[in-house]
Amino acid sequence: MPHFPDLVCALSANQREDRDIVFIDGDDKQRALSFARLRPRALQLLGALQRRGVARGEAMILFVGDNERFVEMFWACLHGGIVPVPLAAGGTDEHRRKLFRVFAQFDRAWVYGETSTLERLDRFAAAQGLSQDWQRMREVWLGAGTLDLGGEPGTTIAPAPEDVAFIQFSSGSTSEPKGVVLTHRNLCANIAAIAAAARFSDRDLALSWMPLSHDMGLIGFHLNMLACGVTHAIMRTDLFARRPLLWLELASRRRATVLCSPNFGYQHYLRQYRSQRPQGLDLSSVRLIFNGAEPISAELCREFLEAMAPHRLNPNSMFTVYGLAEASLAVSFPQPGAPLQRVHLDRAVMRIGEPVRPLEAGDPRAASYVVLGRPIPGTAVRIAGDAREPLAESRLGHVHIRGDNVTAGYFRNEQATRLALGDDGWLDTGDLGFITGGQLVITGRSKDILFVGGQNYYPHDLERIAEGVDGIEANKVAAAAVNRGGAGEALALFVLHRGPPAALAPLALALRRAINQQTGLEVAHVVPVRHMPRTTSGKLQRYVLARAFESGEFDEALAALEPLLCASSAGDTATVPAASTASRLMAICERIVPERQITLQANLLEINLNSLTLARIHEAIDQEFPQRIEVTDLFDYPTLEALAAFLDAQSG
Repeated sequence: MPHFPDLVCALSANQREDRDIVFIDGDDKQRALSFARLRPRALQLLGALQRRGVARGEAMILFVGDNERFVEMFWACLHGGIVPVPLAAGGTDEHRRKLFRVFAQFDRAWVYGETSTLERLDRFAAAQGLSQDWQRMREVWLGAGTLDLGGEPGTTIAPAPEDVAFIQFSSGSTSEPKGVVLTHRNLCANIAAIAAAARFSDRDLALSWMPLSHDMGLIGFHLNMLACGVTHAIMRTDLFARRPLLWLELASRRRATVLCSPNFGYQHYLRQYRSQRPQGLDLSSVRLIFNGAEPISAELCREFLEAMAPHRLNPNSMFTVYGLAEASLAVSFPQPGAPLQRVHLDRAVMRIGEPVRPLEAGDPRAASYVVLGRPIPGTAVRIAGDAREPLAESRLGHVHIRGDNVTAGYFRNEQATRLALGDDGWLDTGDLGFITGGQLVITGRSKDILFVGGQNYYPHDLERIAEGVDGIEANKVAAAAVNRGGAGEALALFVLHRGPPAALAPLALALRRAINQQTGLEVAHVVPVRHMPRTTSGKLQRYVLARAFESGEFDEALAALEPLLCASSAGDTATVPAASTASRLMAICERIVPERQITLQANLLEINLNSLTLARIHEAIDQEFPQRIEVTDLFDYPTLEALAAFLDAQSG
């Protein structure tokens, strides 16, 4: 695997007609773009940008959901010295808010997006008092599919290794998103190390549903694959959300050798797999399934591998890895083909600077963690104490990294850069862990970032939304990720409440609705607490609440509250005429969520349906009532009764 000086050289060296990028928008909606055709298409697009006055060094925010258009624009920017800034083009207010906050960090930035989003952004800006900012953004908005491609191809500007390739903004923070600045040297160093550590060759075939706005999707399963000469298919993320079984059906059909998913994806797949097992699935070609991007559940890995064993999946194909955007993606990999390794530790004695204490599997005091392998070539890892002093093996501490792949800092954020890099040049990842036998184990996060549903969220953003609910006071609610039974992390809201559970039920439903509507997140638990643990300086100790939850301290309160929530959201069970719109909607819900009885008055945003389930319900309704509703209409008409009235009014 050659080590390229920059990404433009990597594409130039792989001008192959026999290697493709396949864009999958549906079972029968697939488009192939050969490596050889990518460069001329990017240069044609670059010519259109240069005629519009887009200059070298300016930023291009990519707020586009179409993967093919994203890829073309990304490479057009790289060839012209323009700095791509990938953002998730989601449909929630949090996605729109993040777009405005990232845009505000630049003196001058262009925005590339679909014209279909303009009307919603216009309404959002008006409602949020951002009309002036929106006007400034409209002036530099480039509509996907509207640029003039009839002129001469653009002029390539050869990048230097130290030039900025792109800026990866943190996916979790919507109030103060941090931009990780990645150079061509950073990325090419990490790509070469990934290729060596995972033993990639041009005989591999890759398939990913991760979004290109995410570092695993963009770097791991596009840039890396292209540099290695690997044909790779990119499946739309929302397609996986709606039809998770299609993921491995495509892998079987395409004879894919390399797959990937964060923890929640395996859980989502298994949930539908158990009720609708596919036939004829053959996964014998798969040699690696990358598992990273969020904390890894050892138990979920075991469940997935056991479920796929009848389909000939190699039991040693699960490739549990560690990485982050600041490392240009990868930090540590296990040996390809090695069995999954776990350690079991006494959670009661896990303190920074202290040795971890191993326990036997099954011990009630034990927490299980997955071993994440050794540092990849060119990357150094150390474990440090609170004063950044190096710690010996088997001692818990802060995970620090160093290497050519590691960012030099954050975009226009000297304070965050200084805090992360310190005076010695080792970057503090914000994670806690230890080394055992030369291999890395991650135990948690020193930062308060929540990893839920494959995305990062800062708790204060969720708490801000919660405090907007009538009856919730400032500093009386805490958001934390909790894990019970090895099923992966779920979102819990802890609410200061000293009265009977019945008094909290209406507030709990309102909280679920507000969080789901603004972020798409499912609030798995609303937990009444009698006090909020804080440090002597007044800082909220969310991890104390999470540990208390996981130890069962709130089980009695939850047992009293959950029946009240179910009763409050159940609504009326009146009969519905069989041919009515309402009955057709109820039949759809019965098919999508057979384990739940969803009545006409039940609020879909309050009965604990996650965003993936809502997306599947929307898809089914769209098939029954073509082009009559958008997924956001579920927020405006959250009961089947209201939605039926809306649909009937449209047809009238």
